[in-house]
Amino acid sequence: MDSIPLEPSQIFIYLGPTLSVSEASQILPACYLSPVRCGDILACLRLQPRVIAIIDGFFDRSASVWHKEIMWAITTGVRVFGASSMGALRAAELEAFGMEGFGAIFAAYHEGKYIGDDEVAVLHSNATARYQPLTDALVNIRATVNHAVSENIIDPAIANLIISCAKRQFFTQRHLRQAVVDAEVQGGNPKVLAQFWEFVNNGGYVDQKQLDAIGLLKHLATMVGDNISQNQVKFQLNKSIFIEELQARITIRPFHTKYSWLPLTEKVCQEARFLGKVYVQLRNLAGLWRWCDAVAQSLNLQPLGTDLANALIKSEELEPNLRERWGRIQALLKIYSEQDSFHQQVEKLHQFILTIVGKDISAVEEESQTASELANCERRLYLQVATLWALAEQTNSQSETSLRMSIIEKIKYRFLQERGLSNEADLETWLRENGWSQTEFAQMITAIARLEGFVNVPRWWGRGMSKYFSVSECFLPDALHLSGFYPILSQRVERTAQFPNDTEEIEFKNWCQLNSFPPTCNKTQVAFWLDFNDPEEFEKGCRGIGM
Repeated sequence: MDSIPLEPSQIFIYLGPTLSVSEASQILPACYLSPVRCGDILACLRLQPRVIAIIDGFFDRSASVWHKEIMWAITTGVRVFGASSMGALRAAELEAFGMEGFGAIFAAYHEGKYIGDDEVAVLHSNATARYQPLTDALVNIRATVNHAVSENIIDPAIANLIISCAKRQFFTQRHLRQAVVDAEVQGGNPKVLAQFWEFVNNGGYVDQKQLDAIGLLKHLATMVGDNISQNQVKFQLNKSIFIEELQARITIRPFHTKYSWLPLTEKVCQEARFLGKVYVQLRNLAGLWRWCDAVAQSLNLQPLGTDLANALIKSEELEPNLRERWGRIQALLKIYSEQDSFHQQVEKLHQFILTIVGKDISAVEEESQTASELANCERRLYLQVATLWALAEQTNSQSETSLRMSIIEKIKYRFLQERGLSNEADLETWLRENGWSQTEFAQMITAIARLEGFVNVPRWWGRGMSKYFSVSECFLPDALHLSGFYPILSQRVERTAQFPNDTEEIEFKNWCQLNSFPPTCNKTQVAFWLDFNDPEEFEKGCRGIGM
């Protein structure tokens, strides 16, 4: 990697309210992403970045980027830079571990002049409005006031009064204009304050965050074409159960936000979210696939010949890594599949899945080739999930010990909500009509809760399993390939832009509608289940997909 010149496509920059992407692209035509949040750096690593730059980040409506995921990126050889906002904060905190800070704000944090996170925090609009800042950052107010002092517009005493008033404002309501008004109430000279405000309106405002961001972009632009070196890693990353869990969750999920420059595989994974309940099972398959392969590796099992009887692709069409993984899992299956109890368990879990998704696949009549292909994919998906689920249960004796009652209740509530069952009487009617006993229903809900634990909460059972995988791997494409959905979604991604209303597209939308969550469900909650960070993006996509 060291001998290869750096290309703009290998630079990934998290940017939001500090500077518009259009302005930034004129300085450096890199890959721009929305403000960074928890998990984004780990997801970015599967795009093989050589440079990651953090400018803006979320911290109030979603978890902020973790220090350890930045450190994880550094251990892989990625150069990580930070400036202006969240980037300046993290760079000051992680400089000793190799993160590279840039700009005046970073320097102020590094030297201890700035301490609070709210120095750089602003209220901003959503993605649709391109994250426009709606308040003033305290660092910009400080820079503006200091500029006015240097120009002899105000004296240090008035400057300190304005800053003091600004600091008392909560960051979501912080405005320089209001700080000036409050300063007058606090006894500041009205004439001097009016003179200061005139100075601000006539170009005296200093957007230090933007200046630092521009400076960093210009610095990175000078690196393009150079044979940049990796940092010398001077620490050993301690992978806690929490960072391992975060990595496990990221490796079975697509990027939350659509970007035109994403590779086709990532776009296909994003498209899968619109499969509704089917997507949830695809994600389950990816998680089970990851776990079973980890177990096979821990047992040093050698890959067997790939039996793809339940997949819609030929062995030679698989990528080498996927073929090797499938071979290891075949070796693990061989240990357990000769037992009658194993097949009985697969059959029971298969029935649970069909009940959860709410349809009898065997009874589906395909009216077209598209519908037939989709139904075949769905049949194979559910059988694959049941098989690997049974295998995971066999290889993990602790699957029940850490199961919390709150998780079981959440699964039950979701089941009732999706079917419009508002009380226990409604549930009793449903059980009677479908031939289920209360005991069987409780067994199913508990089993589904264990499945969610396997997939989403590996700290309960999967300590240390991350060592068997590269942080840059994603397992959702594997699930899409094995079930046969990948070529269908791939064709759709490439086709819809040109032929949005062709027959296959209409049939696909109709099928998706059958697998969507009921209209009575909370759309925000459904968007969360389907891995959308922004419910608006989910609703917009649903209008296009027909859900």
